[in-house]
Amino acid sequence: MFLILSIIAGFLISLMIQFNGVLQNAAGGTLALLVIHISGLAGTLVFMLAERGRLAGDSDKRPPVYFLAAGMLGALLVYFASVTFVKGGILFSLSGSLAGQTLAASIAESFYSEGRERSPLFQRILSPALLIPASAIIGLKAGASILWILFSWTPGIILMVQQSMNASNSSYYGTAKTVLFNYVSALIVIIPMFFARIGVPSFDGGLIAGAMNIITNLPWYVVSGGGLIGVFTTGVIAFMLCRAPALLVVLGIFSGELAGGIILDLYNGNPVAVEKLIGILLIALGLAAGKLKLKPSDGKEPV
Repeated sequence: MFLILSIIAGFLISLMIQFNGVLQNAAGGTLALLVIHISGLAGTLVFMLAERGRLAGDSDKRPPVYFLAAGMLGALLVYFASVTFVKGGILFSLSGSLAGQTLAASIAESFYSEGRERSPLFQRILSPALLIPASAIIGLKAGASILWILFSWTPGIILMVQQSMNASNSSYYGTAKTVLFNYVSALIVIIPMFFARIGVPSFDGGLIAGAMNIITNLPWYVVSGGGLIGVFTTGVIAFMLCRAPALLVVLGIFSGELAGGIILDLYNGNPVAVEKLIGILLIALGLAAGKLKLKPSDGKEPV
């Protein structure tokens, strides 16, 4: 069940990056973040009404107070992912994020796996060893420099930190409240940035009127899609990370993201060249390595 859910979440994340990148291209970084998080907050409130406490927390361990600010990291993640999408397309953005997530998940499992099954050391080394070169190959083919390739890893690393915080919040406060905290904490930062015109382009007719003019001329699914998908993926991933190995969840997400990235790149007119196919093959090998059911022959726990 967890693998299927994580694959669905991954496919939706690729679609979310597409919508958010188009929105940022048209509206600028801060306005795009504001729209994404307002639509996400609206979706969260609807989710809370439908959920009615059924996904309540089951832990007595209260997470640190600063974990409630996980949404601020989420806003940074959305912005960085959109920037890399604009720079090199959906496959470049996704491959960099995959490399960052795998690296972060492998390190996290090596040093912190309290109460959860841990993947064998072989998998924790091999998956990043395949996915990191894959992101470099795809990035170079997209015309990105080495610095841009390294930058493309940051959304994945941020995502793993944020989702670790969300997993702790979810186990104590419940899934719905955790998602709500994400959007509220992000908006606490984004709204002042918008009114201070930080990262906001010049509009004709004033700030609000100019922003509304841009938003109303975009397709409804571009305006609302990123935020609404974010509600689902944030909640589902937080739920899974409380109950399944981090690397399994991440690799399932990768599979869905990879399928979505190929489809969307073709839709956007970006051909899948030989270099990208090599990168995709390395990603597939990294995913397969992470999903192998390996058990130590002496019956001991994985290193």
